[in-house]
Amino acid sequence: MAQDRARVPLAHRLTYAAFLTATDAEARVAWHRWRGDYPDREQALPRADAACTRTQAEFHVIDPDALAPAEEARALVECIRSMHTADDEPQGVWARCTALRTAFVDAARQCLADQL
Repeated sequence: MAQDRARVPLAHRLTYAAFLTATDAEARVAWHRWRGDYPDREQALPRADAACTRTQAEFHVIDPDALAPAEEARALVECIRSMHTADDEPQGVWARCTALRTAFVDAARQCLADQL
């Protein structure tokens, strides 16, 4: 029985890590676009779409979980999605994104601690 209880926090930890990996990858698409690594916005679109789809899939694992930090996850996703609409890097966007990512990590850690 104790072994089964340990699986839930581990599963949640893996879910949170997969979500963070997806959001980081999606944010990098915007970063590469702003750096000029794509010849034009159209070249970045397939990469942004694929990254957005992956982030959304990982978010859908978190969102229905009543114990999960869904509110913090939603705020981080909204911040990253706003990056895709800006033609140039908005001032302070990385500081805001980092703060929201940190808020998610802190909430996820608390959620995991509460499950032990």
